[in-house]
Amino acid sequence: MKYFVSSDIHGFYDEWMSALTAKGFDISNLDHKIILCGDLFDRGRQPKQIIKFILKNKDKFILIKGNHEDLIEDMIERNKSEIHDFHNGTADTFVDLYPQWMITEFDLKKISKLTGLDEVLSMYINYFETDKHIFIHGWIPINYENYSYNKNWRNATKDEWKKSRWLSPLEMYKNKFFEPNKTIVCGHWHCSVFWANQHPEQYTEFGPKANFEPFMTKDIMAIDACTAYSKKVNVIVIED
Repeated sequence: MKYFVSSDIHGFYDEWMSALTAKGFDISNLDHKIILCGDLFDRGRQPKQIIKFILKNKDKFILIKGNHEDLIEDMIERNKSEIHDFHNGTADTFVDLYPQWMITEFDLKKISKLTGLDEVLSMYINYFETDKHIFIHGWIPINYENYSYNKNWRNATKDEWKKSRWLSPLEMYKNKFFEPNKTIVCGHWHCSVFWANQHPEQYTEFGPKANFEPFMTKDIMAIDACTAYSKKVNVIVIED
């Protein structure tokens, strides 16, 4: 199987499609699948196009839940927006999906169902694992009490998984909280921060010397291109 892996698309459908095409993704090829390591929405303004594409090709997708999916679900459960929903772009996602909700009192659960968002959210899993790779959003759950690697992370609770989606992959990388004999593929934290941290003489986190290409070692593949800033989506191709 050939996996076309992206993360943190954040509503930028056109940029995502361009990246998939550039990497040779063929929707009709039975051996091609797309893995998304979380954060589909909440920055760009094309959530409708993303939902339509996914629901039209559901068998092609493996969706890993990100912290922004948690934010969306929390807002739906509250059935109202709070300040952080505007800061994180979650409220804008609902505006793009259903503009009337800001004007009249609509039920966000109904809007989610009307727009197909609920169907996409139902497709999410905490992680996906192959022989050589673990696909995740922030990181695998750790031992939070003593801040260490947790060999039983696959059996983590719902709350532990939710917390793991906010973990800094850079901090996990620096602490070497790796999975033995596996490569962790993650999003959540822009690639440029890895390059700047590991090669400060050559790169900066932002600005003209920032590098938003995937950061890849035998232990980690960090692929978040900070699309809202860089205007690009990273797609890596993995055969496993």
